[in-house]
Amino acid sequence: MKGLLQVLAVMIGFLVASGEIARRWGDAHFIPLALDDLCVSAALFWAAWRARDHGPAPLVAGWGLYSGLMLMLLMVNANYLINDMPKAGRVFYSIILAAMLGLGLWATWRALRLTEEETRR
Repeated sequence: MKGLLQVLAVMIGFLVASGEIARRWGDAHFIPLALDDLCVSAALFWAAWRARDHGPAPLVAGWGLYSGLMLMLLMVNANYLINDMPKAGRVFYSIILAAMLGLGLWATWRALRLTEEETRR
């Protein structure tokens, strides 16, 4: 299971980083606007790499950060939906972000379970 969480961390980290780079490329405020997504992607890459030698604890941290970012983004997008404010793609983004949050929470939970199993040994 640890291997699956590592592969998922690399894949999701790549998707989040590349999506944010594609979205913000050419914007004068690229760094402040994309910094949160790029830092979380870096945390997922780091967690996948460090989990090889240090067990699943880095995966808990990486997936926890990812889940926090997805929760924050979901709440920002859901605000448009709840208050019926105009925004292109507000339903689509809310559904995608909810699914991404679900994945992050599942991965965090699985990594926590792996940590518990390791401490029992």
